[in-house]
This record gives sequence, C-alpha cells and structure tokens, in this order.
Amino acid sequence: MLHALKQLQIKHDDHPLLWWALIIVSLFAAAGAAIALWFGYPIWAGALMGVLEAGILIILITLLHIYRSLEKRQEIQQGKQQAYAQIIHLIAPRAPLPPMTQWAATPELALELIHQMISHRPKTIVELGSGCSSLIMGYMLEQQAEQGHLISIDHDREYAQKTRRNVSLHGLDVHITVLDAALELQPSIGPNGRQSTWYQLRDLTLPESIDLLVVDGPPEKVTPWVRYPAVPVLAEKLSDQAVIVLHDTHRKDETAIIHAWMDILPDATVEWRSTDKGIAILDRHHAS
Repeated sequence: MLHALKQLQIKHDDHPLLWWALIIVSLFAAAGAAIALWFGYPIWAGALMGVLEAGILIILITLLHIYRSLEKRQEIQQGKQQAYAQIIHLIAPRAPLPPMTQWAATPELALELIHQMISHRPKTIVELGSGCSSLIMGYMLEQQAEQGHLISIDHDREYAQKTRRNVSLHGLDVHITVLDAALELQPSIGPNGRQSTWYQLRDLTLPESIDLLVVDGPPEKVTPWVRYPAVPVLAEKLSDQAVIVLHDTHRKDETAIIHAWMDILPDATVEWRSTDKGIAILDRHHAS
C-alpha cells in the first residue's frame, strides 16, 4: 500500500486540490446524512450517496485541472522552443550546446542575456553559476569583437571543469574564464548584516568594473536568501551603467532579494520577465 502511494505523481502544487477534494467529500457526506435523517432513511445510505456525488464532482474538477495544467505546460514548452530556435540563429554555435534542462539556464534566460548584450554591449561580465549560458554569452562577445570578457564562477568544481571543456570545445577560451569558488559561511554579507553562505572570492581575481552581473547561483537549497550577497559584495565593482540579471524570481526569496537590492542601488530600475522560472533585470542606465 505504501509503495503504491509513493508511485503516485503528486507534487506540492497538488496539495490545494487535494484539500478541496477532502472538504467537498466531507460536506457532501454530511449533507447526504442530514437529508437521509430528515426523510427517515439510514444515515449511512445518505452519507454514501453524498460521497458518490462528491466523487463525481472531484473527477470533473481533476479532469479540468489536468487539462489546464497540460495547456499551460504546452504553452511554456512552445516558448522554450521558440527561444532556443532564436538562440541558435543568433549565435550559430560551432558545436552542440549542453542541455538547457533541470537547474541549467533556461532558453528564456539565455535569450534575455543575448538581448541585454545586444542592447548594452557590456565589456566585463561576471556570472554566478556556469553552464550553457556561459557559452552563449561567449559567442556574443566574439561577435561584438570589443575585447570583452566573461568571468563565470561556479561552486561545483566538477561542473566548472565540465564548463571549461565546453568552452574549449566551442573555441571560446579567449572570451571566457571559468573559476571555481567553494561556498563558505561568511560574516556580515547576508540581509541586515547577518552571516550567510556564499562564494569564497578571496583567492580570485575579478575585474575592477562589472557591466553585466548574471546571478543564477548558488542553488536555493544551500540557505535562505542565498543569492542576496551578490550585490552587497560586488556593489563597489558595478559600473555606473551596470545591468544585473537574476534568475528564478518565481520563488519568494528571489523576489524579496530584488527589492532588497533596490535599497542598495536606488538609482536602478527593475523589469520583470514572466517566464516559468521568472527573470528580473536591474538596470542602472536610466540613472545617467
């Protein structure tokens, strides 16, 4: 029985539907029992009838829920396919790109980064969390031919090495440097000056000025507000017209982080991109 329950494809998002189903069954059962009692029938018969009616209603609700979910998923997938097709057209990669699935950058994020690079032509880019997005920005730097450079930082040494191999495979070594930096508990870098876990940068050489900061790491599971330190730690290096791109703003922490960053950079404006994972762009260009 327990094994069968574990096989059910029930996710956290389904919990509200399950609660409503339980409430509906309870209400129908109680109503059926009350009606049966009123007309002199056995209470159990009325309750059973109520449960059966509730079951039919729940099946209809569930089918509607499944239909809406599939419809939304198809729409999201179409958006990803369109974004990926545009990416391939714009960068013309010399080798296959790594999969843009699971925790990797989404096609929507990668296309947004291309848009920012076309609009603002950044010369110095720092990326937190390496991968396919590193290659895509490397190709854009190559196209723009302005001696720009990308520093991509990853906490996972093996994943960073994998990104380095991909950088070499695509012939982008001159434009991209991939660094690995362990995550360590550090004082005074979290919200309200609290300690937080973040990249240990003391042994890394970073550019004096950052035109584009891409924040797609560390992973959420490390600690609450794990991506917050990016701006407090790097604020002095952000250029007067810097752009900051934060991924995964569908999560409450990331949304709150953007508002906290606005307090640190009051001259910046914020734009939100409605994708399945969410993207926010802080832009200082409007201040100049």
